[in-house]
Amino acid sequence: MKTAQRADGKPVLLISALAGVIGGLCCVTPIVLVLLGLSTISAAAGLGNVLYGDYRWAFRGAALAFLALALIVYFRKRGICTLDQVRRERNRIINTSLVVVTFAVGIYIFWTYFAVHYWGIAVGLPWAQYDESWALPAAAIVLGFALLLYLLLFRVHRKVSP
Repeated sequence: MKTAQRADGKPVLLISALAGVIGGLCCVTPIVLVLLGLSTISAAAGLGNVLYGDYRWAFRGAALAFLALALIVYFRKRGICTLDQVRRERNRIINTSLVVVTFAVGIYIFWTYFAVHYWGIAVGLPWAQYDESWALPAAAIVLGFALLLYLLLFRVHRKVSP
């Protein structure tokens, strides 16, 4: 029988970061088009309104689908392949998934509503009319909670287990 392995922080953070960025691609696309000179500011602003207004849940859904698939691959690489192993490692799966989702939400808030928002304003998109002042404190709270969860669930567990 395989012994439980400790959680590795790098894949957990990478999965979370990629999911957060995928969720915010609806807002990055207009900025990239303007920076590459492929679109005018007004056309990019219109595209941004359509992507964020009509398709934001599609991007969020894609991020959640990526998150689910990445977690399946993560656990399968760590030897959790059967339903019996899933039952045995239930707490580890729940803890890791909770940490990954919390980090992903925090990264999504910071990336989409803070970084991309101000990056869009810097390239000339008319996003200054939207008040996103809530985003940085919200992202800090969620990421702080995710860090606390990570430290409690994985660092404390590491000291207890052999």
